[in-house]
Amino acid sequence: MTPLPPTLSRALARDANNFDLVRLMAACAVVYCHAYTIQRPHAADGVTAALGFDGAGSLAVYAFFLLSGMLVSASFEHQRSVPRFVALRLARLLPALVGASLVAICIVGPIFTTLSLHEYFASVSIWRNVDYFSTLALKRACTLPGVFDHDRFGHDICAPLSTLPLEVRCYLLVLVTGMLGLLSRPRRCVIAVLLCAIAFALRVDVADFHVGLRDFPDKAGGYSFFPEPFFFLGVLLYGWREHVRIDGFAALGLLLVFLVFRDTAGAQVLFYIAFVYGVLWIGTTPLLRNWVPRRDYSYAIYLYGFMVQQCVAAVAPAMPPMLSVVVSAPFVLAAAAFSSRWIERPAMAWCRARIARSTARQLERRKREARDGSTQTAHLSVRWPPL
Repeated sequence: MTPLPPTLSRALARDANNFDLVRLMAACAVVYCHAYTIQRPHAADGVTAALGFDGAGSLAVYAFFLLSGMLVSASFEHQRSVPRFVALRLARLLPALVGASLVAICIVGPIFTTLSLHEYFASVSIWRNVDYFSTLALKRACTLPGVFDHDRFGHDICAPLSTLPLEVRCYLLVLVTGMLGLLSRPRRCVIAVLLCAIAFALRVDVADFHVGLRDFPDKAGGYSFFPEPFFFLGVLLYGWREHVRIDGFAALGLLLVFLVFRDTAGAQVLFYIAFVYGVLWIGTTPLLRNWVPRRDYSYAIYLYGFMVQQCVAAVAPAMPPMLSVVVSAPFVLAAAAFSSRWIERPAMAWCRARIARSTARQLERRKREARDGSTQTAHLSVRWPPL
């Protein structure tokens, strides 16, 4: 009898998947896409030219959101604690974001600004970039005075980070649905996804806390679809992980179906189905296990890629996009390695150590309370026999 393909549940175990490889590929795809955005604003990258409706950068973001939906839901279920979940999410996002922002403000800005250093550091707008929560909420532009020609680039130095607020708001939806107990069972998970979809479609905006979701017709620039539904799909896949089986032949079959019907009206839908299943297959197949990087540099590449590429374009504006990728790559990887080694990993290790100590104290307190309660019960049994 032919063995059944492995389930997604098995792949979600630690060191049993290729998700770090998928994230690295997605981060590299974002860098590749940005090379065309910066060097050739009116030219399409190879993926956009081949598909006609989506590009490498947007597909990479969809892959990020799909994996985040699964892994963040798993993180909440594993922690089963709102403070621990929030602490881990903040430790994952904020330290590296703060580091990248300080690099942009204190290193890139002074080198490339057209202002004097006194005028640059005296500018009020520069210190608005340190207000990270406002940046995440997209309430303030992350611009540096006199740095880069915005008429040429059309983007500020932190333009790619526009998807971070969407990610954070999806985290909030996981937090709310998890607190309601909707992530622990497959059918409950369907209800959680429906609630998320309703919040996404109807727009929930709490202005005082800078928390909101975009109007449904308002897509991010350069996207032919929305990133958030891929996150919700990831949440749904996590809920049904015991029933989802990943098979390479099925992934190949879905790709062939898309290629056969690529000129029809339903081609885009067929592509996204094949794309999602293909991402899951790449993330779970043992064939690629030896290619999984030892460290996850994807987030740092995402943070520093656009910044470095703008620096390269400022020095050589006529450089071809692919050559700019080759020139930018060593600097992006160096910045990513530094961020991973000295910012991200220490922050996560510190946060996990604090959580472990807190959990140990709670367990010790419960053992002490149970021991004291059993002692008191035994004492009463001696003192309270009937006459």
